Amino acid sequence: MSKTTVIIADDQPLIRDGLAAILTMEEKYTIVAKTGDGLATIMQVQLHQPQLVLMDIHMPKLDGLEATKQIKAEFPDTKIIILTTFEDEEYIWEAIRYGASGFLIKGIETEKLLSTIQDCLDGRINYPNSIQLRLAQTLHSLENDEERVSKENIEPSNLNQQRDGKLDGLSIQERNIVRNLKLGKSNQAIATELFLTTGTVKNYLSVIYKKLNVSSRSETVAYLHENEL
Repeated sequence: MSKTTVIIADDQPLIRDGLAAILTMEEKYTIVAKTGDGLATIMQVQLHQPQLVLMDIHMPKLDGLEATKQIKAEFPDTKIIILTTFEDEEYIWEAIRYGASGFLIKGIETEKLLSTIQDCLDGRINYPNSIQLRLAQTLHSLENDEERVSKENIEPSNLNQQRDGKLDGLSIQERNIVRNLKLGKSNQAIATELFLTTGTVKNYLSVIYKKLNVSSRSETVAYLHENEL
């Protein structure tokens, strides 16, 4: 039986070596590389083209999220499991968007580690219990927003409201962000609410500014108060 090839990426040698020792004891895994930063991980994936990568989020040179994005773009069949902590929940939604196949909370028991890896290899996404409810709530909120926007676009009563065509060009996620912005929330608060990183929120805001033809946060808020979203 052929073994599953694995790369372990974590900037802490103790974690790298510990995971390697556990998987080496299982006859069906072969560790082809261990890396300590995102750039080295990408290079080793290009060299070995492994079936599985265990990917830490916080690494030097290039973080695990960006490394995941680049690897999945070049090697879509490579499975990536994100190594995370309870404090990293805000990154999980972004990791899903980039194509992560599973998540491991650091410090879990060996049995759970192995079952999560097997779930991933079998094509099942495994979410930490701590974020499943919040993830479901966010998806439900997005579905409600899509339904409401659809109704707004067909209800005659809305034809008399003041509305700017630029707002119609915003995506669902951009609408979620500007609604929170209008409420006066900070980038960090918006990121937590929408399961994004603050950097991603800033990137979204840059796009929103261009779409609305404004140049600052205050101009955006003023624009939103003058125009019906």
